[in-house]
Amino acid sequence: MAANPVPKWSAGGLVLLWLLVVLPMAGLSLGLAPILIARYPAVNPGLIFWGTIIAGMAWQFIVSLGVLVAEGQRWTWPEVKASLWLVTPREPVTGRPIWGALWLVVPMGAVFVLASDVAFGWLDGMVAARLPDWLNPAYAQITGLATPENTGNWTLLWLALLSSLFNYVLGEALFFHGILLPRMVGVFGRWAWVANAVAFGGYHVHKAAVWPTVIVSCVAYSLPAQYSRSIWPAILIHGIEGLVLIGAVLFVVLGGMR
Repeated sequence: MAANPVPKWSAGGLVLLWLLVVLPMAGLSLGLAPILIARYPAVNPGLIFWGTIIAGMAWQFIVSLGVLVAEGQRWTWPEVKASLWLVTPREPVTGRPIWGALWLVVPMGAVFVLASDVAFGWLDGMVAARLPDWLNPAYAQITGLATPENTGNWTLLWLALLSSLFNYVLGEALFFHGILLPRMVGVFGRWAWVANAVAFGGYHVHKAAVWPTVIVSCVAYSLPAQYSRSIWPAILIHGIEGLVLIGAVLFVVLGGMR
């Protein structure tokens, strides 16, 4: 494989960097959200919870920029792309571009994520049953927003679009697969994709009830990204979830639940 083109980090430094996004997300979704929900009882608690999640993901964009600045990143487009693996996916031995392979890899990744939900749903149920209520609130289930009352609620669509921007592009995708994964290669080598999947899955404190499924499904993003030394497989596979989300929200807003 080609040499890792990004600055080297220690394992301890990567853990601290991970905590820099995990702790704010936990504080916002599990700490601030209940306070705001109690303060504004007329607002759907699911919308408030979702808003805190978006704020946590937006913070990851700021952290990602901070990492690049701290590393002394040169702000030419080719060098930024190399640092974030925002480059053409390539076969690691020959260096041959493999854009065409994504037509197979992306659907397979999406199927793997779906299969993980099916295969480990029972384990999710066991975990959820043992969690305290504050770690698994009912309003954390986004399906709770799929109600006839949200017909015509275009705020729901704007939230979905903003959430998708920071989830699948500028927030989670950028931080975990553009910042963290390339730097993990310098510490974990060929097994960086495993460490990244655990880190990405474990970060989802706001989805603690489905931790087993999330951790396993995150392999679908990290493995092809490390193999091809490109963030694009992770973005495209993860982004399918965003398309489903936006489609579902449109269905609800346009009156599909009536």
